[in-house]
Amino acid sequence: FTLHDVAYRLYPQYHLPQNRIFLTLMMPRFIARADAVIAVSESTRRHAVRFYRLSPEKIRVIPEGVEPRFRPIADPAELHAVRARYHLPERFILCVCTIEPRKNLPTLLEAYAALRNEHPTVGLVIAGGKGWLYESFFERLRALGLESVVTLTGYVPDEHLPALINCAEVFAYPSTFEGFGLPPLEALACGVPVISSSASSLPEVVGQAGRLLSPDDPRAWREALSRLLADASQRAALRERGLKRAREFTWERAARQTMEVYRSVAQQN
Repeated sequence: FTLHDVAYRLYPQYHLPQNRIFLTLMMPRFIARADAVIAVSESTRRHAVRFYRLSPEKIRVIPEGVEPRFRPIADPAELHAVRARYHLPERFILCVCTIEPRKNLPTLLEAYAALRNEHPTVGLVIAGGKGWLYESFFERLRALGLESVVTLTGYVPDEHLPALINCAEVFAYPSTFEGFGLPPLEALACGVPVISSSASSLPEVVGQAGRLLSPDDPRAWREALSRLLADASQRAALRERGLKRAREFTWERAARQTMEVYRSVAQQN
């Protein structure tokens, strides 16, 4: 059994009631029946031990990977096409996520609202469709007077994501909780500087290749974004560290390690 996260246990208020009820009833049964459990991060492994009282020996941590298509893109025509399609600002901060409470977008909105005084020409782009319980996000967007300023692309097809990320000046990811955290990893692989939440598994993904901040401190996010936007040398340094870090996460390695677990279980039975 592969366990991605236990968000429904840690943050039940972020889930729809029917999802929470189903997972609360069924997840312990799934876990109990498994001969082995794969966790996608050390954070998820710790939660599995805590909530399901699993023996650590039963759990194998196998990090996820990043697809090769997430890479620096130099073709100006490809970048121009995605800029035109999604009406992107010349310079912008990007966040790729579903709009739902767990992604903690109000922190980013508040940081950006304050940042506009220092960087009035820098936009904010949020790429992703609506998830659930998203009303509070739009209420905060209106309250901060950002409705006409923030670019909401809606759902972005997979084939457009690498070019979209490449167009960004900075990638910001303030999520409260992640089982792994693919979007910041994909940004690292594209050579885009990353500022990420320090919560749950995200430090395992970003490491020293990006800035890690408390998800509950909009002032710290504003300050970090401001410094990074103003300092091209810092962005270049993070770009190099990010590219190096992303090479540590491959789907080939994840698949090989997953096969090892499956073979081990098959041999036991």
